[in-house]
Amino acid sequence: MERKSISKIVYLLIVILAVGVLVYLFWANVVGADSLAGKAADSKIIDFGGNVSKKEVSVIFSGDDGGKITVKKSIISSCSHKLEGFEKTATINSLIIIGADKKMLEISAPVGVHSENRQYFILDQNLCPQPLAFVKNSAIDYNIYSDQPSFKLQDFNDDDWLDIASEFRDYDKNPLLDGIRDIYLFNGQKNDFEFNRSETYQQPTND
Repeated sequence: MERKSISKIVYLLIVILAVGVLVYLFWANVVGADSLAGKAADSKIIDFGGNVSKKEVSVIFSGDDGGKITVKKSIISSCSHKLEGFEKTATINSLIIIGADKKMLEISAPVGVHSENRQYFILDQNLCPQPLAFVKNSAIDYNIYSDQPSFKLQDFNDDDWLDIASEFRDYDKNPLLDGIRDIYLFNGQKNDFEFNRSETYQQPTND
């Protein structure tokens, strides 16, 4: 009789402990995520397709740390990476096919008076967000911006990879009409965008 009572007490304690752990994990990963890591500026369910399928992606800002992107891998685990060039907010735009089976997630936000900042992320084999680099004259950045603001995503060199161009106002001429376009070509082997050239352009007029 005494052994049965002890077994019941031990069993009850194990159940209480298990429930407590589950409640803590739920609170930390769902209810308490924003209070622990900061305020979520945006959160979306993104369907990455394939074996990855749908994952919750959030951009979170806390104090002056510049924010981070977080991918929830499961109810008890997630991966994060620091954002670059953003202020107090950012928006998760869309999942973009770069070419072949590569997909990148676009994060953007206005910065300053009339500029826009963007970052692009892919998921690595551990389902963690990794930023795509922009390489120009041996300098590496993990964000790209435009003061127009205007970006063009297209295949500039017909190699079946999506490239990116950012456009700027030309203040040496008429900034309302004249601009400079920096073109970055995607390198499928290195998984980065490499500066190719700058070119001038003019805004279309209504004449």
